[in-house]
Amino acid sequence: MKPDAYITTSWDDGHPLDLRIAELLAKHGLRGTFYVPAASERGTMSPGQLRDLAASFEIGAHTLGHLVLTALDDVQARREIIGGKTWLEDTLGVPCAMFCPPQGRYGRRHGHMVRQAGYLGLRSGELASLEFPRRDNALLVMPTTVQAYPHARVMDFVRNAVKRAALGNLWRFVVHGRSTEWDGLSRRLLRQTLAHGGVFHLWGHSWELGEQEQWRRLDAVLGAMVKVAHRAPPMSNGEICRREFARARDAASVLVAGHGVSIGKKLR
Repeated sequence: MKPDAYITTSWDDGHPLDLRIAELLAKHGLRGTFYVPAASERGTMSPGQLRDLAASFEIGAHTLGHLVLTALDDVQARREIIGGKTWLEDTLGVPCAMFCPPQGRYGRRHGHMVRQAGYLGLRSGELASLEFPRRDNALLVMPTTVQAYPHARVMDFVRNAVKRAALGNLWRFVVHGRSTEWDGLSRRLLRQTLAHGGVFHLWGHSWELGEQEQWRRLDAVLGAMVKVAHRAPPMSNGEICRREFARARDAASVLVAGHGVSIGKKLR
């Protein structure tokens, strides 16, 4: 039996160039989650553009003002987390299930705030992971695999893994990566996902893709992803989190039912 494997993408900051990413995703028939703040230093899509995007793709919250949570006090952080959700739901008229902290920076206290705000999942900045979302109390934390960005130094990956105590990710990068060329790394880790199961999660910023002239590389990587879609179905971040939540709930139901049978036998 082949292991479960899925592919997903996510894109941060809500820059108008997100619409170009959406066109490429649509071209390849892939899914994506766009994390959008109400305002950002680089500018964001208009409400009309955002509604057009939401007609085809999942939209997640990215705070109100694109502020780094670890630089805020609790009152400010809670306002950014809750406000981002409220603003999106008011703008789009649909529930917002996913949250991504700006720059991937958050602490345990922020995780509690995200859960209390009613989000299903939090997308982190963890790199080189092929794991399914991890349960943290009632919240699902979703790591990433590759950033669509030409990192200049291998140490960027090392620091990312050490900071999160994710030594398995570091080992995966050492064995299958050993290069900062993100397109080649994507193909190698995509093969690992198919072989061993898990989630291949490509993410990035549209404005960075523009500044670094990475559009051709992105198109090629998305093309490689769609070629394996028959073995690793494309999903949004939220769809994968809901799948994991349902699987955990079903497993718990089976466990409870099993205990019930055992108790019944003892009573008879």
